[in-house]
Amino acid sequence: MTLGCGASVAKVILVIVNTIFLILGLGIGIAGLVFRFGTDLLGDELKDAMQSLKVDVVGGVNVYDVAGSLSLLLIIVGFFIFLVGGLGCCGACCQNRVLLVVYAIIVFILLVVQIVGVALFAGFRSKFDDSVKAGFKDILTNKYNTTGTDDLSKSYNALFNLYECCGVDSKADMPDNNLPKECCATSTTCTKSSLDVRSGCYSKLKDQIDQYNSVFIGVGVSVLVFQLLCVLFSFCLCVAIGREE
Repeated sequence: MTLGCGASVAKVILVIVNTIFLILGLGIGIAGLVFRFGTDLLGDELKDAMQSLKVDVVGGVNVYDVAGSLSLLLIIVGFFIFLVGGLGCCGACCQNRVLLVVYAIIVFILLVVQIVGVALFAGFRSKFDDSVKAGFKDILTNKYNTTGTDDLSKSYNALFNLYECCGVDSKADMPDNNLPKECCATSTTCTKSSLDVRSGCYSKLKDQIDQYNSVFIGVGVSVLVFQLLCVLFSFCLCVAIGREE
């Protein structure tokens, strides 16, 4: 079956792109399998250390459990990418209209889901911020100790020192009148009445993330355009194949 110039270009692009997806999906899946089942190869002492390691900044998080959940996610994502890439690659190589249509539909659904997800996140950004703030404040109120030597208290104090901030929105979020020295710019004895108490941490963390918004937007738009082109190339190739049959 001889295809026109445009259809041939679309075919080559789809084959190249989806071959990359095949390799990428396979790599992600293998990484997930290694994380998931490779822990059996770890020594008992190392496994026990991972199981006992916890990060408790916004709630108890067991590193070993997180690694297990992440590995399962990698396996699922890797398999899905491999499947989609296989559909696109086989459909283009074999000039199979059914595979190409299924591939285009899946990619289009992903495109719509991503757009809806971004729209929902933008619409509920304030509620998301409020929820995250509430979590931080709850930890400060119920678990944080200004003079504590536990991991949680030391983690928060390190955060205050790193970002030169105090509390979530302000010093009012701190549970005691006496504040850690990290909350003040110069005072060694820091209290809520000190004149050099630093501002809240959440706005500073948010500002640091927001400075990369242009990068996130650029990458996101590029991915969406790329997916849309894959859908268009698939349908163009389908039409060309139909004309040749």
